[in-house]
Amino acid sequence: MALAEKVLRKVNKLNLIPKTIRLLPRLSFGLAVLSILWLATLPQDGNYRNCYISENALMPGQVMSYFRESEWNYVRGYRHEVHQLEQQPIESRNEIISQWLQELGLPVSRHHNGFANDTIYSIMHASRGENTEAMALVVPWVNSDDELNEGAISLGMALMRYFQRISIWSKNIIFVIPPDGKQSLRSWVHAYHTSLDDTAGSIEAAIIMEYGKQGDGFEYYDMFYEGLNGQLPNLDLLNTANQIGQGEGISCSLQGISDRGINFTSRLKTLFAGIWRLVVAGSRDVHGHEAFSGWQIQAFTIKAKGTQGHDVTQFGRIVDSTFRSVNNLLEKFHQSFFFYLMLSPKHFVSIGTYLPSAVMLAVAYAFGALNAILNSGIDVSQITNNLSKLLTIAVAAEVICVVLSFIIPQSPLEILNHLPLALSALPTVVVKTQNSHSCNTTGFALIGLALLIIAFLITALLIVHFALAFTIGVLAIPLTFVPTVIQKNRKLAVLCLFVSNPFFVFVVANGYLGENFFVNLITSWIQLQSWTWLVVILGWFPSWLMIAYATTVITTTTTTTTTTTFQVEVTQEKEKTQ
Repeated sequence: MALAEKVLRKVNKLNLIPKTIRLLPRLSFGLAVLSILWLATLPQDGNYRNCYISENALMPGQVMSYFRESEWNYVRGYRHEVHQLEQQPIESRNEIISQWLQELGLPVSRHHNGFANDTIYSIMHASRGENTEAMALVVPWVNSDDELNEGAISLGMALMRYFQRISIWSKNIIFVIPPDGKQSLRSWVHAYHTSLDDTAGSIEAAIIMEYGKQGDGFEYYDMFYEGLNGQLPNLDLLNTANQIGQGEGISCSLQGISDRGINFTSRLKTLFAGIWRLVVAGSRDVHGHEAFSGWQIQAFTIKAKGTQGHDVTQFGRIVDSTFRSVNNLLEKFHQSFFFYLMLSPKHFVSIGTYLPSAVMLAVAYAFGALNAILNSGIDVSQITNNLSKLLTIAVAAEVICVVLSFIIPQSPLEILNHLPLALSALPTVVVKTQNSHSCNTTGFALIGLALLIIAFLITALLIVHFALAFTIGVLAIPLTFVPTVIQKNRKLAVLCLFVSNPFFVFVVANGYLGENFFVNLITSWIQLQSWTWLVVILGWFPSWLMIAYATTVITTTTTTTTTTTFQVEVTQEKEKTQ
């Protein structure tokens, strides 16, 4: 007790509390910068970990694949036939593929999705299994480049023919051929777990193959693994496939960055590109593994790149050996990480290493909220008198956004194309609007509440969807400047509102990416159930609206000479102590 009193006297003597309060804007901005720097230091030696296999039962190094040059003629023959089908409708192609599978003795089932062509799938029942577990090999007719997935279809057929000759399987193998890797595949996955009669048990892992018209060879493979809503496959599955690829002497690329020259720069680029891909998963560059998110299925996409260097059968051996490793498991993936960020095919950082950056962002917004209350010159005791008004405004902002969350996805494409630009112009309304009933207490308290809501939003998301939490935290950071600049320079406050408007971000994204990112975001919510749209419209935008309204009720002054009641009380207490 005596020690505590001594510390308090020292704090009062040095006047630390008022000094700290005055430094809140700088502390808030400093924490935001530090959170970015924290991530930027992770690719340095000593801050990351080497990839390894946690589940000993996988044994990827012990697998000997027999899918070799002897199968090459089958792949080539199937590819020649698939090439002839390119100009035919998908229904005709499905009929021919069904005949091929039936000739192999495999039953063929169909899923009628009601909005596009049917998805066909065939189940190869394991000779040593109990029909309760399965692995899925998915080959869409069209790959992510909108090109006929010619090589993957032919390779998939050759693999199914090869799988039938092996008697080691303890898990069923499902061969799925959807029209594409987007809504059609998502619909099949949902139906598999709800309404389909022909099923093969719980799907433990899924591999989506993309191999276009490269012919007999490829140079390296791209791996895509970012699922919807921040979900990631178990790290053991990715490590297994990559270790098998390394054993074949095949280079792997993550985020378009090869593993041939791994250094700090390549690791840094891979890190931030991976965060970006997690944020936009389902909205652009969809490969198919996203469709399995939400069903506890570990899935990734492997895509052949280049035309020379390795034989097509080596690509098939990666799939074959990975399936055989997964076949060894007696239970679901659980040993390795589900929360991680990849730096290269050989390096990663776990959740305990990167999570502090999001925590610092959340604290930065909490400090921003305190700054809005304690450094604005308002009487803190009057906030309770305006509490009902504050809650009314906050609820009204949320109700408006809830209505928008329903109306916007139902809007015609013509409206969606122009909506981000229209809503990004909202700050111009703030410039021309000055509420006749100005009240600084309500305005600054509302800003504090809005910033606190963003802090809670980041805190709620930082584990389940770190990438989205971090991105929103960085993009909305100008909102923390508003309470500091609003009374001295209202135009600068409006500029902060302008650049932190989520719809302005959508406009910039549309221009930078060269595509309608906003429409893709809405489509991903409708077709794939990606929550990014809902988080933005129900979390970020209501807080922005509250701060935008607050700027219309705050009186602009040239200088601020008042002191908060809290600071006065601290000063009085200090004088009494002395």
